[in-house]
Amino acid sequence: MAKDIHPLDQIELHKQTGEMIYSTLIGKAMMAQRLENYLNNTTTQLQLEKASSQDKDNRIKTLEELIIGLGHDPKDVKAAEALIKKKDEDIAALRSN
Repeated sequence: MAKDIHPLDQIELHKQTGEMIYSTLIGKAMMAQRLENYLNNTTTQLQLEKASSQDKDNRIKTLEELIIGLGHDPKDVKAAEALIKKKDEDIAALRSN
């Protein structure tokens, strides 16, 4: 029974219990902060990947519109490759001048 335990021993027990609880709380708070940082980093990375994906989709759409505008079928891979090769050659020629 509690009344059979000396008051100094009770005080020491409460002190040790408080220290253990405090240590546990600090550990959990640090873990929660780390998890929050990981979540923020993941959210930022997902936003960057979404923007990159949208940019790629826009490039593909623009290229398809360009190929269609030139009168070629965008599904014709060889024609698209020929156009890209010609563009690369034109850019290289312009840079050499």
